[in-house]
Formats: sequence, C-alpha cells, structure tokens
Amino acid sequence: MVTLQKNYIHHTSGRSPKVGGNTLLHAVNNYFFANSVHAFEADSGAKILAEGNMFQDVKTAQQAGLAGKLFNSANAATCQSSLKRACQANSYGASGALTGTDTSILAGFADKDIAAAGAASTAKSVVDSAGYGKI
Repeated sequence: MVTLQKNYIHHTSGRSPKVGGNTLLHAVNNYFFANSVHAFEADSGAKILAEGNMFQDVKTAQQAGLAGKLFNSANAATCQSSLKRACQANSYGASGALTGTDTSILAGFADKDIAAAGAASTAKSVVDSAGYGKI
C-alpha cells in the first residue's frame, strides 16, 4: 500500500505515476500541472483510489486501455462504507477527467489507516511547499 499525498507533479509527459504489480495506491490532494500526455498509468494489478486531486492543463488524466483499476471519487457517498468517510472529488481545469469507476478496489482500504483528504481546491497550495529547496 502506497500513499501519494500533497505532491506537485508538473511538466511531465506520462507515467505520472505509473502503478502496477500488486499496488494499492491512495492518491490524495496532489496537484498535477502541465502534463502533455497522461498522468496515471495503471498496469495489471494496480488498484488506485484518487481523491481531492487537482488536474490543471493535463491532456489525459489516465492512460486508456490498461488493465489496472482506478476509482475516481466523483460520488462522495460511495466511499462511506469502506473508508468510514466521504470521498473528496477531484478537480479539472483544461484537463481530461479521470474516468475510473471501479468500486471493487475500495474494499482494499477497509480497516486501514488511510490519509485524510481535503477538498481538491487545497491541492494547488502544494506548489508553495513541495519541491527542490522547499522541503
């Protein structure tokens, strides 16, 4: 299990991140900016919960046609039974949207200590605190 939280992922062209194997990924409150191809690449075995992320000027939020599973938290109430809280929706500005709706991966997060999620509007603030010379 991996938590990808409060990162500034910018000026990439794909695989941002690439997830595969038997990985359970919680991507929360990240700011994806100026990605010329795609952000998430979910290969076989990947199970990704993406919530509270902001995508700005990202051509495609996820690569199409891969075998991994992704749940885009567009419906806040869907997470209640597994996470014991509502999910936070992702936000998009001049970007392709996440389309993953595989709720089967939520069971993998049940009874785990997962990161709290803030609204997607807070994700842009990582620009001021993440990256070289700021940690």
